Amino acid sequence: MDYYGLFPKFKFNRPLNEQERQYQLKQHEQIDLKNQSLAPEVSVINLNSNYMELVDKYYSPKGIGSLVSFVGFSMFSIFLISVIFIFLNRNFNLTAFFTIIFFTVVSVPAIYWMLKLLKTEWFAWTHYPIRFDRKNRMVHAHRIDGSSYSVPWGKVFFTLGLSHGKGASKDYYISGHVLAEDNITVVDTFCLPATHGDREPLKHHWEFVRRYMEEGPQAVISVVDFCLPIEHKRESYNFGLLYLISQYDGIPLFLLPILFPFIFLLSFIFSIPRYIAIITSKRPIWSAEIEALCPVAADDPYRVTAENNHKTPWRDIFKDKRKDKK
Repeated sequence: MDYYGLFPKFKFNRPLNEQERQYQLKQHEQIDLKNQSLAPEVSVINLNSNYMELVDKYYSPKGIGSLVSFVGFSMFSIFLISVIFIFLNRNFNLTAFFTIIFFTVVSVPAIYWMLKLLKTEWFAWTHYPIRFDRKNRMVHAHRIDGSSYSVPWGKVFFTLGLSHGKGASKDYYISGHVLAEDNITVVDTFCLPATHGDREPLKHHWEFVRRYMEEGPQAVISVVDFCLPIEHKRESYNFGLLYLISQYDGIPLFLLPILFPFIFLLSFIFSIPRYIAIITSKRPIWSAEIEALCPVAADDPYRVTAENNHKTPWRDIFKDKRKDKK
């Protein structure tokens, strides 16, 4: 889980740092996965011969940030109102005045920051898709302000390096930096959906994307068992809850009977702010120009969408995640 880029936002018009250069991922260099599987990470919206569309890295943890910020906003607001109410109902004096001023100075900035964090998920965008346009050798991406842009696949600087310090609770992720003409200055950034506490597992997801673009859909289609049902509609509450539960896949089976009630409860709690985020946010729509670049043939043998999903999606979601862990 990592919110960096959404809050706080990425810094632009800066040079690549040493870490980003050290961990660069090159489009034409295959990584030896030592017979381990590619990792789609349950992030594919659709796939065909011409393009593959993925969600962003903020899709998976959606709901967690808004839960924390809503609780924080509520606590600070109730606290401030309570302090004001208590002192106004007493004999108002200089001590009461300065007490109210003190708690206002402390609480108002906290309330502001909680609201700002809340706005990154509520009344924003349901997700920020990335379209890997193999036919035209382009990458199309949505920014967090809702705008979109296109950049040549070969011009994107992909890296496992971070542009910021990594806290103990933060993850590594794969950044795609758009560089200025000097090939040093970062002017835009998008992130692939996979995040992890270690860099090595991320290479499996990178190879999934890289091989699609460099070798074609036949190189990756065998690991795509499931597509997220959000191409033409918002995520439903039931699917969102199922998706959150699936994040805990990989727990040893002998612990599952003990931990499942806790997992379900935690997922249920996060599912509520997640669903509020979904229903209050706009769906991203690609421009007519980008859609015109990405036609899909009706008889495309590599076309995979949510229509191909099993009627009981939990089977494919959990199967896909087990593949990612091999």
